[in-house]
Amino acid sequence: MLNRSNMTLAAALVVQIVLLAISVGARTGREDRTVQPLWPGFKADDVRELVIADDLDNSLTIARRDDGWVLPKADDFPVNSDKADELLASIAGLDTGRLVASNPANFARLEVAEEEFRRKLSIASGDETRALYLGGSAGADTVYARLEGDDRAYLGTGLSAWEASTQVSGWIDTSYISVPQEDLIRIKVSNANGSFEFEPDGGTWRYLGLPEGEAFEDTLMPSITRNASSIIMVEPLGRVPLDEYGLAEPTVTVEVAYMQIVELEMESAQDDADRGENEADDGEDIVSYTTESYTLSFGTKRDDGNFVLKSSTSDYFVTVREYALDTFSDLSQADLLRVSEDEAESAPEVAGE
Repeated sequence: MLNRSNMTLAAALVVQIVLLAISVGARTGREDRTVQPLWPGFKADDVRELVIADDLDNSLTIARRDDGWVLPKADDFPVNSDKADELLASIAGLDTGRLVASNPANFARLEVAEEEFRRKLSIASGDETRALYLGGSAGADTVYARLEGDDRAYLGTGLSAWEASTQVSGWIDTSYISVPQEDLIRIKVSNANGSFEFEPDGGTWRYLGLPEGEAFEDTLMPSITRNASSIIMVEPLGRVPLDEYGLAEPTVTVEVAYMQIVELEMESAQDDADRGENEADDGEDIVSYTTESYTLSFGTKRDDGNFVLKSSTSDYFVTVREYALDTFSDLSQADLLRVSEDEAESAPEVAGE
């Protein structure tokens, strides 16, 4: 049986043990709260190439050149350099402030494992190439992240996996052709059915190949002018004219002429006005126009269902969706002739109508 003296000594020992535990815990807590960069020594300005892979076996490579970021696999087609720089800045900002897993068995669940990830960023910096895995998130603008070779995963902020897209369209200006429709002055479409030429006529368009006695059916003109003046690419292919593109004998060509405003210096503009080449009233700017043109040549259909296209005004071959071609490839003279009421009434009925 413990006497009072022994009880006092035992109580003092318990207090010392508790104080020691608190002291160790406090020191450990301070050490855990020491935040370091997730990638020590990482410098965004030193990165020369970035390969982004996703969980669907898609990948994208961008590289730094003297004048900005490019797609090296598409003959250095320009990339939105601001977006590339922002991504690298976000990577540099990841830190070890919030440890979420130190057991590799949990990496797959977080989607930061070597074989199971949302994004794998292989980053070449200097003489080193190292991978950063980006996984799911615990909320908006957050991401689970793990550096290759590190057995710890952290919750990073200011970044999400979708910002590291493997789709080319997320990194480039996809506008391949863009001309205001009101500036068009001629369109000529050539396909297997023949050639069809159009010119504006006041607020409408006229078909130059209209047979005598026929009326022009212009319901396709909005689609023709829209697709002739605005083309959105899927991706650039490069500058080399490969045989597989099928452009030695294009399936469809579209020749477009348009008016373009020319900015003139005041002295030059006044000279033109004096020669009667421009009209200008007092207090109004003098403008001048030139006629510009381009030819769109459509090639083969690729395995992904998109078509090859080359504009005479671009160095690059690109791919476009099928709808960019359909209006031109199926065009025939029958589409451009208005059917009279008598012809419509005498046309045979289609079964089931």
